[in-house]
Amino acid sequence: MNASSPEALLALFSIPGIGPALMRKLIGGLGSAEAVLDSSPRQLMQLEGIDKKRAQLIKGSVNEDFVKRQLNYLRQTRASLISYWDEAYPRSLKAIYDPPAFLFVEGDAALMEAPSLAIVGTRVPSEYGKQVTHSLAGELSRRGFVIASGFARGVDTVAHKAALSAGGKTLAVLGNGLDVIYPSENRALLPAFERQGVRISEYPFGTKPDSGNFPKRNRIISGLSRGVLVVEAGEKSGALLTAMYALDQNREVFAVPGPISSPKSAGTNNLIKQGAKLVESVDDILVELEGLSFPGKKEERPEPALEEPALSIYRFLADEPRHIDQIALKCGLSPSEALSQLLILELNGHVRQLAGKMFVQM
Repeated sequence: MNASSPEALLALFSIPGIGPALMRKLIGGLGSAEAVLDSSPRQLMQLEGIDKKRAQLIKGSVNEDFVKRQLNYLRQTRASLISYWDEAYPRSLKAIYDPPAFLFVEGDAALMEAPSLAIVGTRVPSEYGKQVTHSLAGELSRRGFVIASGFARGVDTVAHKAALSAGGKTLAVLGNGLDVIYPSENRALLPAFERQGVRISEYPFGTKPDSGNFPKRNRIISGLSRGVLVVEAGEKSGALLTAMYALDQNREVFAVPGPISSPKSAGTNNLIKQGAKLVESVDDILVELEGLSFPGKKEERPEPALEEPALSIYRFLADEPRHIDQIALKCGLSPSEALSQLLILELNGHVRQLAGKMFVQM
């Protein structure tokens, strides 16, 4: 698959109705964002689910002003744009449902591949919650974990600060553009983040911290982590959504118990009732994570004994996800023939299907 330029990716994203799933489908089928933008409506309509109206919209609705603004931000800052098809895109994130088509990244992008643990919780923690968060985050940092969180007030901020104070690394997933510092008091953390961390967002520069953005970003927090630790959370806390994403993504879920009289502990105590690992010390976390490979990493193993066309499909997938349309085109098969072969490969444990009819080697 050809690498897509930031300009082409942003141009495709600027078209109304083009979200991450459709971007993955279009680029997966045609090979690059440039190819999508250069294709005729007739060519676009050959892709499954692209009708005449959608094809014409793609051809005539690029927001050039938006693209220019975003490229200017990228030039003026230390941020970069990493797409789903780039080598630097975190492998663990590719394996989740609905991964972002691209990420705006500022800081040490390599931290997205390092072993990390997410620590989340209420935005108004008690003194108990603050102390527990600071202690656990600091110790996990000293044990070599990157501390991931959402840069929000409360438990998130305490976790980031504890990691930085311990001389460790931290990763923040934002619910707004990288240029929008929210909450404003966390601006003081930016110099330390430049040295010891990375800030990530799927939202373009200029995006405000609207309430609807934060639940969606939680899937990225859990997707980048080996597990999620919930310190303090009420019954309807957004931190519980991060735990739900973690379960869906086959990540470990941990929770700190709290007083039964405290509403701030209702969510965490309920998680423990439902099977989350009760955490009293860092050792409770380490014993669960011991021996686990980082989500998305695959072990080297001999090539399976396959006959054509299954062998060609398997080799084409390598360790990079490919769309069904691209697989069929590359291997000279109809989409239905390719899907039949992929189903057999999947049943035999050789490939795995991801969101949006993308496939990758196991």
